[in-house]
Amino acid sequence: MITRRLALGAAGALAVLPVRPRPAAAQGAPQAGARPAPLDIAKFDRPGEGSVNSFILAGERSCVILDCQRTRVEARHVVSLARGTGLPVEAIFLSHEHPDHIAGLETVAAAFPDAPILAGATTRDWIAANRAQLIPFLKSVLGPAAPDSVPLPTRVVRPGEVLTLADSEWRVDQIGPCEAGGMTLLHNERHDTLFAADLFDNRFTPWLVDGTTGAWIAEIERNLPRYGDVGTALVGHGAAGPARPMMQDTLGYLRFFREAVRRELPAPGNASGAVPAEGRARIRAALAERYPGYPQVVPLPTLLDMNVDAVARELRG
Repeated sequence: MITRRLALGAAGALAVLPVRPRPAAAQGAPQAGARPAPLDIAKFDRPGEGSVNSFILAGERSCVILDCQRTRVEARHVVSLARGTGLPVEAIFLSHEHPDHIAGLETVAAAFPDAPILAGATTRDWIAANRAQLIPFLKSVLGPAAPDSVPLPTRVVRPGEVLTLADSEWRVDQIGPCEAGGMTLLHNERHDTLFAADLFDNRFTPWLVDGTTGAWIAEIERNLPRYGDVGTALVGHGAAGPARPMMQDTLGYLRFFREAVRRELPAPGNASGAVPAEGRARIRAALAERYPGYPQVVPLPTLLDMNVDAVARELRG
């Protein structure tokens, strides 16, 4: 359902997403006449290299912000989008610890000081342990667009917990390690919608620097039977859409990348253990042919080399 309220409020967003209730037969026979509460979803991003998504869930009485962007600039757009709904912000939700999802939290939290900040335990613990070191790094990369702090989440959500957000029920799923040390998903069965964050993406060059591609592959394989039939997957990078093709594409990319790096690993006796320049060139060419035009999730010219180095270390064990 798309309301005039959200359509007007989403003027700065890339898309307002149609959400359709799951057929009653697939919901376990709800009570006769029961209908899910209206739900609108708007997505904000800044297209191009380093594009990352934030979402606004809007119900009849409140709205919720999912992830907070990389810089103060983008975070201010998220604030404007939420205010444009005319609804109180009842919560701010963080999917995982990577800076492109949490660095704008200072701006968003200051705009809505009464909204609790929800996150999984892995995200809360990472922010608590690393935020002091994170700020100088972000300022060196982002300059004045970087935050001065990253607030600590105020409420930890647990796996299996059912949250009422934007007047609808969302079940919490905590997975990982995968793309990050942990990933907190939200599944709304009645609206056939999954907030998948970075468990998978939609045709992007991913961040592999955490060196956990094997665990990531295992998580997608494990969750494909569970979430593959979801009609609307809200991903951290790229357009929303049906979950299965995005899950399969991300899975294929990870397998392809690992095999491409494996072929170029130097012999075990090599002193450096690094993939040589000619091997990196072959990996780059193979990716360009197999996955052409995939923008990077991080606007770093060295991302491919960083990914190669991380996966090489992972494969060498």
